[in-house]
Order: sequence, then structure tokens, then C-alpha cells
Amino acid sequence: MATLYRAMWSDDRADLVEDARRTVLDWVDGKSGGRLVELLEAGRTADGAMRLKVEHRADPAVGAGVASALRLSFVESRDDGVQWITRVRGWVCPGVGDGGAEGWLWVDVDAVTHDSLDGVTIAAPRFVRTLLAEGDRPRRGGVPLSGSPLPYTGEAGADELAELVTDLDRDLPVVVVSPLPADFHYAGLPPNTTVRERFEQVVDRAAAMVAGLAAVCVLDEAGVAAFASAVGADHAVRDGAFRVYLSGMDPAVDEPWRHRYTLPSRFLQRRETAGAVITRAIALRAGARRAPASYEVAARFLDSVRVDAAGDAAVLLEMSEEENDELRGRLATQDQRYQDLLEDHAHLEGEHNRLRIELATARRKLALVEQRLWAEHPDEVAAVVGAQWPDSADSPGEAAELARGLLGAHLCVPEGALVDLDQLDRAVESRAWGQTSWRAFLALYSYGEALAEEGDPGSFWTWCANSGHANAWTATSKKLAMVESDSVKRSDKLRNKRVFPVDVGVAAAGEVFMEMHIKIAEGGGVLAPRIYFVPSREQGKVHVGYFGPHKNVPNTLA
Repeated sequence: MATLYRAMWSDDRADLVEDARRTVLDWVDGKSGGRLVELLEAGRTADGAMRLKVEHRADPAVGAGVASALRLSFVESRDDGVQWITRVRGWVCPGVGDGGAEGWLWVDVDAVTHDSLDGVTIAAPRFVRTLLAEGDRPRRGGVPLSGSPLPYTGEAGADELAELVTDLDRDLPVVVVSPLPADFHYAGLPPNTTVRERFEQVVDRAAAMVAGLAAVCVLDEAGVAAFASAVGADHAVRDGAFRVYLSGMDPAVDEPWRHRYTLPSRFLQRRETAGAVITRAIALRAGARRAPASYEVAARFLDSVRVDAAGDAAVLLEMSEEENDELRGRLATQDQRYQDLLEDHAHLEGEHNRLRIELATARRKLALVEQRLWAEHPDEVAAVVGAQWPDSADSPGEAAELARGLLGAHLCVPEGALVDLDQLDRAVESRAWGQTSWRAFLALYSYGEALAEEGDPGSFWTWCANSGHANAWTATSKKLAMVESDSVKRSDKLRNKRVFPVDVGVAAAGEVFMEMHIKIAEGGGVLAPRIYFVPSREQGKVHVGYFGPHKNVPNTLA
């Protein structure tokens, strides 16, 4: 079971629990096709595809510190084999909060399946947006929550937003969206759609998808400069990009790379891309979030009724639930550690790429100085030294875009070779895979450059192992394969999955069986990225036939 969505927030409504129960049951009625009465009476539909359990108690006179509490679970077993479990908890403790009562809502969405959930889009259930829209100051800590973008205008709004972003007590992510430049152009939009209409659609959809998980805040033109002045240029956002500010953002000591920065060219093509990028950056952290201490009081308030009615069996069930909660807490802690390690890996991979590029440039400079070419051939020197590339890529999709746009002289990456990159971009490992994929493309480009020069660089493996080139890939069996296994070659089914289109200058048939491939990651399951390629000495170029998840090029073990 995987927790894909977890939101917890406070609300000042006195009737919070009753309102939440009504709103969620309206949602269940719609999901079940009008079978709410059947679910409430029998606890399940006749076909067993849906189950509903509602525990609701309102008894302010008990004196247990809780005025009302709700615990609701709705289970859907779908035809595709995925079981979705939506859990809603709500409670109001009188005399605790700012308005005379502490009201909380807690929503989890879990999924259970024997197959991969990699293609699933994480988004807030529709009823969450309703609860936020109808709420009384819905918030987590000092962060306001909404299912729509929150505007911050002018210098005053920018200062308020900067104060929110840099609040060290904040544990909820804040997404800051900057306005598009007046002269921004973007090709490939649907007919009769302007770039500004699409931008607004994307931002609205992102706010709806992350409702309860993060606050999506929009600056205006006047606020961009003031916000940059407050948080510093390295942590600012501009030109239609958005930035996901995680908790603990201190501009004085924090690394900018921790707070993901996404350009508009990366998210305008599809309405859900921005929301998917944000949920990918924050979902694991949300899953690790723990409930406030008042929930234990509310749980005991509900359980007391169960114990009175069912005796020892209910006590045993409560003990089991407590043990499950403890195990879930441990799992959430491990998820948090895994997310931190992914961020560290992405940062180190980016630094590695940057140092490789600097080393390559330094070696070129040194060679040219030794040959006294600086003075004799200044134009050629400027062209060689000026060949600078980005030192990082934020996702596999961005790595492919950079390769197609910058490395065409010695590397061919056709559009048809890019398969299911949206699935890779949605994975939690996306940032680390993006860094590694960019390094792999640089290695293939540099090998193509070596093929174009005089001499024999040997095979790609030999060149990587012996050339000493700054962009050389790691020549180990865990990172690189020059041939496929005999079992793959003997199977027509597996072999055909490795026949990819290629330039007719490489193969007259326009396609070729490719064995050589770079392993971007050994872990990551069926999504672990692979790059299949074939070099052409005659063209001085490497041709990529496939870049995508491992699941599309399976072997006998996967």
C-alpha cells in the first residue's frame, strides 16, 4: 500500500466535522453513482466494488476535550486491479484554538496494487477543494490553503510572501509563480489558445492538484523585483517560472538547488505538467507528515464508543491500529530519508557534471596554450573554449531537450526515440535521473566527437575506460552494456523490442537492432531509464534509438 496523498490542516468552523461529513458523503454519492444509501446501510455495494465506513460522534457534554470527531473510509476496487482507499478524519477541540476551538481535517489517499503506480497522477480529491473553499481560514501553521492560486500583489504583497517563504516554522511547501514576460512566445499550443490563457490554465490546475499539500502563490510584475530583493537573487523566481520552496528556507545559508525551479517552457505543453512537477517534489514529504497531538484525544473519543459496544474485540482492534500507526510512522520516516538522499544525489550529480565540464574546458585551454595557438588562432580558440553547456538537467525530459538542442553536431536524438519520458519526469527519482541522463548524453556526444577526429578511439567502452576525457561514462557492467544477453538475442519478442529507427546513412533499412545501452539507474524498478545507441564512424556521430523506461526493453529478468 502506498500513501499517494496526505493533507492535514486546521479550520476555525465550529461545525467543521459535520460540514466535512456532508461534503465527503456527497462526493461518495457521486463516485458511487447515487448508491450512498446502500453504502450507509450495508457498508458496501452489492458487487463489493465499494465499501464505506463512517464513525461520527458529537457529544460536547462528555468533557473529553473533544466536541465532535469523524473517521471515514471509502474503498474502491477498480477493474484495473487498483484499490483506492480514501480516509478522512476530522475533529474539533473546544477552547483550544484562536477562535475558541481547534478544528482539524486529515485526508489520506492510499493505493494498493500488484502492478506499478508509476503512471498515476497524484492530485487532491475534489472534496478537498470544496472543504478549503468553504472553510474558515483553512491553513497549516501560518500557510494559507486554497484550491486556487493565491495572489500577492505589489511590493507589500511580495514582502508578505517573502516572510511566509522564509518562516523557519513552516512545514508546508510554498509554490511561487512569477508572471510571464510580455514578449514571451511558445509554439505548440492548441488552436485558438493564447500563451497567457494556457499559463493561467496550467497555474489554476496546479493549485487544484496540490490543494491541501502546498500553497500556490502568484506574484505580479510589481512584486517580482521586491520578492527577489527580499530572498536574494539566487532564491528568486522570474520570467514565468515557478519555484517550490520547501520548509527550512533560509536564504543566508540554504542551497538554492533544494527549491526546485521550473521554466515555463517545461510546463506549458500540457495542463497537468506543472501540478505533476510540484506533487513529485513534495508528495513523499507530505506522506511523512504526522498528525497534531489533539488527534490522539479525538481517536480515543471515537474509540470509547466502540469499546462500550464491542468490548474486548474493540480493544484488540485498537491495539492493532496503534501498532499499524507506529509501523506507518516508521515507513514515513524511511520515505523521508529516501527523499533526502535523492536530493543529495541530484545535487552531487549536478556538481559532478559542472566539474566535468570545467575540467574539459581547462584541458582544452591547456592544450591550446602549450601549442601557442592562443596568439596564432584566436578565432578558433574562442570557438573551442566558448562551447559551454549547462551543468545540470532537472529531469530526464529536460536532459533530452538539452541534448536535442545543443549536442546535434555529434549526437542524434530523434523525437521518436523519446518514449514515456513523462512517466520518468513524474517519478520521485526524476531529478537524479535528469542529472545522470544529461551526463550520459554528454558522454555520447564526446565519443561522437572523437569518432569524427583522426585516429581510432576504439569502442565506446574502450574510450570511456582509457581516454581520460572529462565526459567519459563509467565503464562498468552496472552502468554500461555493449551487447545483449544470449537469451535476449534468441527471443524474437525481446529482440524486436530493441529494433529502433535510425538514419539511412547508418542502416539502409532505416532501422537496426541496437545492443549497446547506458544504464541510467540500476534501481527504480521498471522505470529505471535506458539509452540505446549506435555509433557511426563515417558520420562522426552517435545515434540514439531509445531513451525511456526499462519496462519497454525488458529482458528475461525484468
